[in-house]
Parts: sequence; structure tokens; C-alpha cells
Amino acid sequence: MKPNPKNFRVDAAEKIRAQTRYIRDEKLADLWYAGTVRSSFAHARIVKIDFDQEFDWDQVTVVTAEDVPNNEVAMLENDMLFLAMDEVRYMGEPLVLIAAPSQDLVNSALNHVQVQYQPLPHVLDVLASESSEVKIFGDNNIFKEIVIEKGDLEAAKSQAEQVISIEVRTGFQEHLYLEPQGIVAIPEDQRVIIRGSMQCPFYVKTAVENMFNNEMQITVIHVPTGGAFGGKEDYPSLIAGHAALLAVKSGKPVAIFFNREEDVQFTTKRHPSYHRDTAYVDQQGKILGLDLTIYLDGGAYCTLSPVVLSRAALTATNCYHVPNIRIHAKAVATNTSPSGAFRGFGGPQAVFAMEMLIEKIALKLNLPTVQVRKQNLIRPGQQTPTGQVLTESVSAHETFDDVVQQSQYAHKYEIYRKQNRPILERLRRGQFPKAHLSDRLFGIGISSSVHGAGFTGTGENVIKGKIRVEIEKDGMVVIYSAQTEMGQGLQTAFRKILAESLQIDISEVKLGDVNTDNVPNSGPTVASRSTMVIGSLLTDAAQEIINRLKAQLKQSYGVEFEYRDGIFHGGETKTIPFREAAAEYALLVVEKKYQHPPHIQFDDKLWKGDAYPVYSWAAAVAEVEVDPVTFEIKVRRFYTTHEIGKAINYDQAVAQIQGGSLQGIGYAIYEKVGLQDGKFDVTGFSDYIIPTSTEMPEFEVNILENPYAFGPFGAKGLGELPMVGAAPAVVSALWMIFGKEFNQIPVLPENLIEIYK
Repeated sequence: MKPNPKNFRVDAAEKIRAQTRYIRDEKLADLWYAGTVRSSFAHARIVKIDFDQEFDWDQVTVVTAEDVPNNEVAMLENDMLFLAMDEVRYMGEPLVLIAAPSQDLVNSALNHVQVQYQPLPHVLDVLASESSEVKIFGDNNIFKEIVIEKGDLEAAKSQAEQVISIEVRTGFQEHLYLEPQGIVAIPEDQRVIIRGSMQCPFYVKTAVENMFNNEMQITVIHVPTGGAFGGKEDYPSLIAGHAALLAVKSGKPVAIFFNREEDVQFTTKRHPSYHRDTAYVDQQGKILGLDLTIYLDGGAYCTLSPVVLSRAALTATNCYHVPNIRIHAKAVATNTSPSGAFRGFGGPQAVFAMEMLIEKIALKLNLPTVQVRKQNLIRPGQQTPTGQVLTESVSAHETFDDVVQQSQYAHKYEIYRKQNRPILERLRRGQFPKAHLSDRLFGIGISSSVHGAGFTGTGENVIKGKIRVEIEKDGMVVIYSAQTEMGQGLQTAFRKILAESLQIDISEVKLGDVNTDNVPNSGPTVASRSTMVIGSLLTDAAQEIINRLKAQLKQSYGVEFEYRDGIFHGGETKTIPFREAAAEYALLVVEKKYQHPPHIQFDDKLWKGDAYPVYSWAAAVAEVEVDPVTFEIKVRRFYTTHEIGKAINYDQAVAQIQGGSLQGIGYAIYEKVGLQDGKFDVTGFSDYIIPTSTEMPEFEVNILENPYAFGPFGAKGLGELPMVGAAPAVVSALWMIFGKEFNQIPVLPENLIEIYK
């Protein structure tokens, strides 16, 4: 790829000038506002809903479960209700919707609704769910169970010189996107128009159509979205249904705008997880076999837990080659707010657990962690747990070697160990640890990580994502796709891929608005799929456009035309620029549909074959300092090497890597969500701590290119990978400093203090 000719994101200028119009900026005449009556119990039977007769209910519109034509949110299991009927299964579950001309009136009406409950036993712990008497889903509370086996684990057990096990837990993580959830529903005759902040317009369309039993036409229009990270993949279907119900009943356009507290308290989070991992190794740290157990906490309803679990299970061995494997993974139900999609989609949990197992192997065998990792990294020609033979664009060793070298890992490791000894000795003796005011403990940690690009297994073939490219009368080229821009730079990437493929300037390409009436279903904007999957369709479309224009020109001028550098060349003298040719034959339309490369085969029942068409690879080194008095943890420098096939826009790729890595640092040492009787104990920026610009480390990012034959210009997925390896690198540095096991994140100062109590 050539450098971006204008070297900036195509949507940057409007955002910098505050000209981008988000859903709250839209002005609609006679707009009503909505609020929700929510459960105040984690599990209870609804005895009665009382509407205070002293309140004038004619001022407002009220919707209860009885008003919902089909009270199932269309997702994987359709087990979640738009409004609770007989029972509530988590704190904050919606029961009643109210709309009114002002938010103040809505709030007043909400205060005049009283719900009588009969409390029921609840289960909040992921390990207690399966055997609990509390039945939330089916007979055993298991949303999904996966078993993956390869080789002969019993043989590995008999050959092993050491058996090393670890138990790991990861917590909730809040998306904390800048723009809270927001949806507006506009009623028309037998139609509802949904406008809002979302990732997946066709998910919303399907869910709302299903809610109305397909008796109402639904149009979904994506509005510029101020961040999502997965949090606006599944959840907008629920609130779009709520807004649509109120709009139809009231006859008014209705807005559901969450404030920050409502958003943090009641929307989906990253799945908490529990891992029990056992490695069978020789004395040199070579892994002969792995027995991995994974539990994901799906919350009260299934939502996307089965596919999050599949990603976790398929990523559980990380980027290591192990000949004998057993992976047993379950997503289970608890009486907590439903868990959902989050950047990395199960990968961060599984990779963190595996990397901590590597740390423990190194600790128990008294080996360098670099040595243990290096000798177990997968190579081309070796198999993943599903038996997939990796043959193309495999860079586990290259990324690892590069980050070790650029960070000077070995040199700094020895320096920091020497510097730390006197401080650690004073701590051990119970003395004041600082000989000098500036004394700090320093650590350096490392991780490897991998992320499969696109949907798992046959997912892409099921979706059959489509795009359309049209040429307008003036020769401008327009991309029609359901993919959504949410801050990740998709508009720039798509326009650049098509412009480069057509050998024209990026200013001659634009994107059509994402309106489900006008764009084909390209599939959701998730799973690091957009650049690789949709980008490949754009390159195919470009070639068809060129071929069709060449054929048209030949028919008009009677000579063969060649195309190079944006110009059609016919005969010895005839030259026609692309824009001129395109305008001459305007209204040309090209449609493309994605299919996996023919060699990609996967059995979704046996969990065998090619789980992903290709993988992106990364390694990271974190330099960490710890104040030995306050035990405050800070990441000083962060080195990372990513291999993503081909960087479509280098600067944008670097920014993605920095942002994702910072999010992973937050996951490791800052971001804690607790539960109080099933209720989240955080409300927003004041009590949910994320890294800010002052906590941002000095970044050193390197991008390696190992092109993938079926990606646009060789590109693979990038968006989620930076999130996957950051947390284990940071916590690896804490293992190095203290020589102790850290098996739960986030690691907070109080956890370090416990070491010396």
C-alpha cells in the first residue's frame, strides 16, 4: 500500500471541528423521552406492579410485557425478554417502559411505579452455577459446552517429568465508551425507523422485526457512534425494541438516551472467567500436554456467550504448539447482568490464563520465561488444537524475537533484578523499604498472543457478507456496506482499499450511509473481520469495475484498452482517465458476496479443522514500576510487535495498537467491577478507574508484514489483537519483581500489600 495521500483519517476533520452529529445532537420535532422501571432484586418473582392512581397517567405512555407482540430478543437462544414477565433474573432487568414529552416527566412517572416481589434464591458465582438449585437456563445453567481434544493426553501424562497447574480468574470489564447508549425510534404507517449508536444494524433490524412478529417494516439507520468496543453489538437490539414499542404505542418519536450511570450499571460487560490449567512438561519446560478447563460467566441470559466461549476455547493454548491437548469449556448462567461482546471476545481471558501458566512453569523449573515461551511457540506446518495445519502468514517466532530485541529484555531483566534486591529485602524484614525517596521496584514482563481473523469456523459462510459498489453520474465511486464506523477508522480503510485497487485518489471514493433499506447485509462490525473480509470484496469489486469499463471502452472505440495508474490506454494514442470513463458509463453497479477460500474446512460439531482462515500474531514487553510504600503500579514503557499481514494505513494501525494495549493495561491493573447482591458497584468515571493520558506509557510499536493471500493487499485482522496480550505482559512483570504467583486480574495495590502482611 502507498502512504495515505492525505495522511489523515477521512472523518477526522469533522470530528475535530465538532461537526459530527451524534444521536443526541439530532433535533426531532415532538420528540418524547423514555425511562425504564428495573428490577431491584437479582432473582425474584414478580407479584404485582402498582401504578399510583394519584399520578395522571394520561400524560405519558406506558408499556409492560403484555404490550409486547413477541417478547423474545432475537439472538442466539432467544431466551432474553424485552420486558420481564413472571420473574426477574438479574438486578436491573427491565419491567416497565415509560415515555413522555420531557425527561423530568418521565422521571416523575417512574417514581410512581411500585413493584412487589417475592425474593428467590440467587447464584452469583460462576463455579457454583452448574450444581446450583437455582435454575436460570435449562436443567444445569450451561449455555454452551465445548470439548476439544488432540493427540494422547494420557501418554503426555506418563512422559511428563513435571505436572504444573494454576487456577486463574479474570473479572468483569466495562466498555466505558465515550458516548453512552442512544436510540431513537420514529413511527410511521406500519413502519418504524430506528436511528442510533450501534455496531450491527441488521442485528437490530432482525430483533425488532421479530418482536413485532414481522408485521411491521423496520428500517435501521446507523448514526455516528462514539465508541463501542463490542458494547454496542448485541445490547442495542434490546433498547431499540424498547424505543420501538413506545413509539408505536404513543405515535411519537421516542428517544432512549442512557446517562452514564444507567449505562455502566445495566449494560453488558466482558465475561468474567475461571480457568484451571494443567501442563505436563519436561525439565526444560517443553510442554508435552495441556489439560485446560474454562468457565465463562454469561450472566442471566445467553446473549453471545456461546460464540465468546468458542473464541476462548480455540485461543486457550495461545500461540504455542502442544501435541496433546484437552480443552473443556463452559459458559454458564448466573443472576448477574448478561455478559456480552467485548474487544477480544474471550481471547483476553484465555490468553491471560495460558500466559500465567507459562510464568508458573518458568518459576517452578527455575527457567527464564523467555526460554519457556520460545521453545513452545508454534511454527508453520504445525497444528492447532483443532488439527488445523498452519501454512500461511505464521509469525509467532518473528514477533516474539523482534520484541525481545527491541526492548532489550534480557539486559533490563538482569539490571532490574539487581536493583530490586535491597528494596525487597527491606520489605521482607518489615523495614521501611526506601533508602532514597526515589526508590522504586522495576519489572519487565513479556507475553505472546494470537487472534484468529473473522468469525469462527463456518461463520463467514453462514453470514455470506455482501457489498455493493456503484458509480455515480459524475464518476464518483460509492461503497455500500453495513459495516459501521465507531472510531476504529473503517471509513478510511475502506476508501483507501478501493481507491488503491482502482488506482485513483481516495477523494474519488465515498461511503453510502448505513441504512438497512439501502445497503446489503455485510455482516456485523465485529471479530476483526471488516478489513480482511469486506476489504477483500472491495478489491474484487474494483477488478470487476476495471474489466467492465475496459469492455465498454472497447465496444465504443473498437480497440483494446489496458489500465494502469488510473488511466485507460487504448491503441497508441487514446488515453481516458478513470473518472472520465466512469462518468461516461455511469450507474454501473457491482455486487460481491464473501466465501471462505475453498481450502478452509471446519466441523462445528466435532471442533475439527480450520477454526479461522488466518491468524494475526503479536508479542509484548511491559516495563513496570511499583512504589514500595504505596504499592501503586505504573507501566512506564510498552513495547509491542504485531504481524497483521499488511497495514492498510500505518499510522492508523499504530493508533489501534496503542489504544488496544492501553485498554489491556487497564484490564490488568486498574479496572475493577464488584458485585453487591448482584448489583455492579461502579457508576461511571468517578469510581471505575481506567488509564488516562497520565498513565499512558511510552509506546514502542513495530508492525511486521507477512501478507495473507486472500486479504486485501495481504491484510489480516488487527482491531482486537492489541487487547489480548497487554494484560499478561504487565502481570508477567509483577511475577518478575516479586517472584510470586499472580493469578487474578485486576492486580491492585492492595493485592501487593497482602504479600507482606
